[in-house]
Amino acid sequence: MGGLKHTLNIGAESLYATRQGVDTAGHNIANANTEGFSRQRINLEQRIPSETRNVIIGNGVFVKNITRAHDKYLEKQLNMSNQDLGRSEAKLESMKPLEEIYSPQLNASVSEEIGAFFLALQELSSFPEETIVRSNVLERADSLVHTFKRVENSLKRFRNDLNDRIEGETVEISTMIKDIAKLNTAIQTLEAGDTREASDLLDQQDLLLRKLTKKIDINYYRGDRGMVVVRGPQETLLVERGHAANVQVTKDVNSPEGMYDVIIDKGSAYKPISIMNINKKGRLAGLIDVRDNIIPDLIKKNNELAFVLGHSLNAVHRRGYGVGEFKESTNRDFFTLSDDLNRAVETIDVDWLIREDQAAIAAALTPSAPGDNINVNEMLRLKEVRMMSNGDATFDEYYASTVGLFGLDLVRAEHIKEADTTLNNDLLTRHDALKGVSMDEEAINLMKWQANFTASSRVITTIDEMFETVLSLKR
Repeated sequence: MGGLKHTLNIGAESLYATRQGVDTAGHNIANANTEGFSRQRINLEQRIPSETRNVIIGNGVFVKNITRAHDKYLEKQLNMSNQDLGRSEAKLESMKPLEEIYSPQLNASVSEEIGAFFLALQELSSFPEETIVRSNVLERADSLVHTFKRVENSLKRFRNDLNDRIEGETVEISTMIKDIAKLNTAIQTLEAGDTREASDLLDQQDLLLRKLTKKIDINYYRGDRGMVVVRGPQETLLVERGHAANVQVTKDVNSPEGMYDVIIDKGSAYKPISIMNINKKGRLAGLIDVRDNIIPDLIKKNNELAFVLGHSLNAVHRRGYGVGEFKESTNRDFFTLSDDLNRAVETIDVDWLIREDQAAIAAALTPSAPGDNINVNEMLRLKEVRMMSNGDATFDEYYASTVGLFGLDLVRAEHIKEADTTLNNDLLTRHDALKGVSMDEEAINLMKWQANFTASSRVITTIDEMFETVLSLKR
C-alpha cells in the first residue's frame, strides 16, 4: 500500500489521535477537583508497517486506549489503612462523650457523693438525736442515689445513640455494596474489548471501595473485565458481578435492651449471617466495641458499687435502733434495692420509712439509749473496708480504679488513632501524588497536542495540494 491516499489516511489518523489527546487533557482539567478522579493518559501506538515496492513504510498511528494513573498495590494499602483508621476514629469519637459523664468539673462524681454521704453519717455520729442532722443524712443519701442513676441513665442513653448510629452505618454500607454491584454491570459492558478501560467508572468504584473499607472489614479483588468481587468478615460474599448481598440490622433476641444485630442476607437460599462478633475493622467495629463492651462494663461496675454499698449498709442498719417512736424497733433497711446485681442502680432508693421520718435512721445499737452512736459508727467503718473487687478495694478505690481504667483506655484509643492517622495520611499523600491532576502538566500537554494538530493539518493540506497537481496534469 502506498500513494497519496495512504499518506492522507496517515494525516487523518494523526488528527484523530490529536483530538483524543486534547479531549483527554480537557477531561483531566475538568475533573481536577472531582473526588476520586484519576488523571488519564492517552496511549498511542504505531500501526503495523507494510511493504511497497520492496520498501517497508509506516502506516501512521492509532489510539490504543486511554488509561488512568493507578497503582493497585498502593490502593490496597490505603484501603487496609482505612479499615484501621475507621475503627480507631469511631471508637475514639464514641468514647470521648463518656468522659463527660465522669468529669468532676461537669458533674458531682459517685465518689464525691459517697464521701458526702459518709460525712453526713459522721456528723450523725456526733449528734445522733439532732433532727436537722438526720435530715442531712437523707439529703445526702438522695443525692447519692440520684448520682448513681444519672451515671447509669447517661450511659444507657448514649448506648442507645450508638445503636442508632450503627443502624445508620449499616444503611450506608448496604447502599455502597449495591452501588458497587451496579458499577460492575456497567464496567462489564464498557470493557468488552481486551484493551478498553472504563476509567471513570473504575474511579467511581474505587472511591466507593475506599469509603466502604472505612466502615466494615472487607477484602476484594478484580476479576473478569474489571469487575470487582467483595467479601466481608470471614470471607462472606458481598458483591459478585451484578449481585449484592443485603447488610441490615435486626433486633438481637439475646439483648433485653433492644440492641441491634448486624446481619448479611444473601437471599432466601442462604441463612443470614451475624457479623457482630466477627467484624474486627472499620467504623462499624469501633461503634460495636464501645456499645457492647466498654459501656456495658461501666454500667456493670456502677451497679456493683451500688449493690455492695447498699446491701452492706443495710446489713449494719438492720441491727440498730432509731429515736423517738423507732427507739425500740429494729430490722429496717436504709436502702431498698434488688438482689439482682444488674438491677441495683435501677431499683436503689432510700427506704420509704426513712424518707417519711428520719427518726427511723438506726444510729443506736441498743434500744432506748440516748446518745448511742455505736451502729452509725459501724456504718462509717464500711467506707474503709475493702469489700469491692473480691476484697481488694474500698468504695473510693473501686470507683477510682473504674475511672482510671477508662481513662487509660481513652488515652490508648487516642494513641492508636494518631498512629492510624499518620500512616493513612502518608499513604493518601502518595496516592494523590500518583492520581492527582497537575494543571501545569496538562497545559503543557495541550500545547503539545496543539502543535501536533497544526503539523497533522499541514500534512493533509500538503497532500490535498499534491492531489490538485495530479488532477491538473490530466486536464
